[in-house]
Amino acid sequence: MNEVGSAEVGAEKAAHTILEFGASHGIGRSLVYEEIAAGRLKCRKVGRRTLILAKDAEAWRDALPDIVVRLLASAVAKAV
Repeated sequence: MNEVGSAEVGAEKAAHTILEFGASHGIGRSLVYEEIAAGRLKCRKVGRRTLILAKDAEAWRDALPDIVVRLLASAVAKAV
């Protein structure tokens, strides 16, 4: 294990930097910080580095809403 951010568990990294997390999830740095500020994405500080643990990334992904649910809710709201 060289650095905290490069420790790996199996094939997946144990922790990601903000940029790595954004790149691997197809979102920008600003949105990553928005998710952290909103409390939907947990992060850790190591010195000046901000890291997102793999388990926290997985929890964030699991909490994302289903597109079908959002579309159905929108259709129901329009019908009322």
